[in-house]
Amino acid sequence: MNNQYQLIKDVHPGDVGWTVKVTIAEKSPARTAKKSPKKYQNIILMDSEGSTVQATLYDHNIIAFQDELIQGKTYLISNALVKLTNLEYRSQSGDTQWTISGKTRIQQVDENNSALLLTAYNFIDFEDLENHMDTNTDISIIGMVIDTRPKRMIQTRSGNQCQVQDIILVNKRLETIILTMWENFVDNECNYICENLAKKPVIIAKHLKVSSFNGVSLSTKANSSFFIDGPFDIVEHFKTWAKKNAETLNNIMSEKCYLHLTPSKISLPNKSKYTDIKNIQGLQKTQRFFWIKGKAFVKVLNQPFWYMSCDNCNKVSGANCGDIYQCVYCKYPNSKAAPRAKVYLQLMDSTGYINATAIGEPAESFLLCNANTLMNHSVSNPDSNIIDLIRLATEEEKTFYIKAIQQNEEATEFKYELLFVLGSDSTVTAGNQQSKDKGKSPMVEDEQSQQMDSKDVTPPPAKRSLFQTPETPLPTKKKTEIAETVKRRSEDTCDKDLLQLILGSAKNYGDNGNLPADITPNKFIVDNCKNIYFASHETTAISASWCLMLLASHPEWQARARAEVLEIYGLRFSTADTLRSLKTCSENRTGHRPGKRK
Repeated sequence: MNNQYQLIKDVHPGDVGWTVKVTIAEKSPARTAKKSPKKYQNIILMDSEGSTVQATLYDHNIIAFQDELIQGKTYLISNALVKLTNLEYRSQSGDTQWTISGKTRIQQVDENNSALLLTAYNFIDFEDLENHMDTNTDISIIGMVIDTRPKRMIQTRSGNQCQVQDIILVNKRLETIILTMWENFVDNECNYICENLAKKPVIIAKHLKVSSFNGVSLSTKANSSFFIDGPFDIVEHFKTWAKKNAETLNNIMSEKCYLHLTPSKISLPNKSKYTDIKNIQGLQKTQRFFWIKGKAFVKVLNQPFWYMSCDNCNKVSGANCGDIYQCVYCKYPNSKAAPRAKVYLQLMDSTGYINATAIGEPAESFLLCNANTLMNHSVSNPDSNIIDLIRLATEEEKTFYIKAIQQNEEATEFKYELLFVLGSDSTVTAGNQQSKDKGKSPMVEDEQSQQMDSKDVTPPPAKRSLFQTPETPLPTKKKTEIAETVKRRSEDTCDKDLLQLILGSAKNYGDNGNLPADITPNKFIVDNCKNIYFASHETTAISASWCLMLLASHPEWQARARAEVLEIYGLRFSTADTLRSLKTCSENRTGHRPGKRK
């Protein structure tokens, strides 16, 4: 072959005798053409200047070159067919397209161009993903896979069944996000990830979509491409960071809090993103997702406020609550029947109103009532008034995120689904501001990652913690009180209470050298005192939470307790004497049940 290599920009249709040295930057899965049974596969080639061109393989050539054209490797390519791309199919890779066939000469070169490949990526932080939700923006991310969910079949609105699988990614801030892999990615990338899950593979992905499904989540596109444990320094740094934070990552994996947060955190949008309800009708064909500000009302009281669903795909189920069965929609053999809230609402602003359906978390958020309570109420009290259980309307203006759904291409009317309900006190994060890090090269981001590797990282709480923990910083006043008490009691050996036992243990452990190197006797004492302090604090909080949970689980007791309190106290405060008048509370202590009053 000729030792003089041309650049991609120098190769034109009709040229002969050329040779280009390129690296395979992206490799999409094989697909079937829309208007013919022909199969094709697109790959993106990059030369030494960072210029790219799209090359395509057809039918049997896809298998022929499967092991010869590997993503991330560098090759000398000549004698490919070069032609102009139709305007409607042109992409950012230029106005020409190469076709690789059996006549194309390909020779692998032993070069590492990983640094060059990374220049094509503009990684988006997890916390900034919501700014690209439900748009056509191509997203590039880097993350470590810490968990996967079972494969499942879903039925699209067109009636076709698709295979999907969710993988859970974590970044160096210990934030998690769900990435849904579709079709070919399930059979290829997902299978590899599942086989190597124990090694916590690091993926670098390009051409992903940000979806509002399950809060803020990611999903693949037809042209998505992946590097799994690719030959990049940034991947090695990620692996080193993971080893250092192995215990924290294992805790996140065991708690699986990322699977129960629906929706994920989301912020209020900029004012420019709001749409008046009267204008939605004219935008439906070009826009499917809308932010609106207004009020919501339940106009129909005889509607079903819940339905039994599959816990894997949320489709309707005829099984009884808690039954394990094979879902007819997702085909998952261990689906569990669970209630799911559903409510038909009327959304209204100063310009008009529309009807919308809220399902799952948005419905519970509006009704201030969960699906289990709604189910128990309808089963045990079918004739009682639902008004006592739910909220019919909100006088406060809220922000709603809705989706316009067209049943089929011929339909002229749209239905609306409520995806998010945000109160006026929701915090607008810095994601709506211009990020200072945007536009930085991957090399700069790599340096920042190295700096983060040297620091201990604390995972952000999935939800605001209900209780304080022993790791929560104590107020200064409490620290001083503990220090003074410990100092005073260290000199007093008369009392043999719990604190004296702690002091004695600390002294014995310290004298015998049994304490870890980073734990001093004084820290040992203070940490134990903090445990006792927080334990006493949580006793009341847990008791109150448990009481509220039991009342919510037993509406009949809740109704009796509310009626009794209103009858005895009205708007007055309780006293020690009037507490004796609460017969329902007394019955609860003695084990009596409603209907068996003594």
